[in-house]
Amino acid sequence: MTSQPTPQPTESTARRPPSAGRPPRLESVPPGDGTIAANWRPYSRDLTAELPELLAALTPRLGPIHRVVYHLDEWESAPRKLDFGERRVRLDGYRHSPAHAVEILGVAIDAKLVLRVISTVDSTDMTAAQQRWDSEGGAGADREATVSARDPAGSRRDR
Repeated sequence: MTSQPTPQPTESTARRPPSAGRPPRLESVPPGDGTIAANWRPYSRDLTAELPELLAALTPRLGPIHRVVYHLDEWESAPRKLDFGERRVRLDGYRHSPAHAVEILGVAIDAKLVLRVISTVDSTDMTAAQQRWDSEGGAGADREATVSARDPAGSRRDR
């Protein structure tokens, strides 16, 4: 019986968010859903804090993990490498990577999983988005544009 690698604390994982120690939230997807192996709901946008538990859960299926490919704009800044067990995992962020996906590559040639990332919305982000929506006119502006387009005379009807 082999033991799972234990994540080694590094400078990047020393400041771990509340997700530390929680099991990763993985959900299976129905067959025929393309290349997606599972849905993953991380607890935060801090990739280096989220990965240790995720990699520990995936190691039995993939074997030793070699590389993680992710979309740069969807995560906080991350180092190029992460110490995980006795291995150093390469973290490759790209802007041309598929959005809302993380690719986990094992050492073996066919050891690959693509996870659909379903991000949590921070209440601060939601508040900022709502304020931006309101300041730009929100739904009211869209409704007026639709009414104007339907009724060129510009007459207003009770709605």
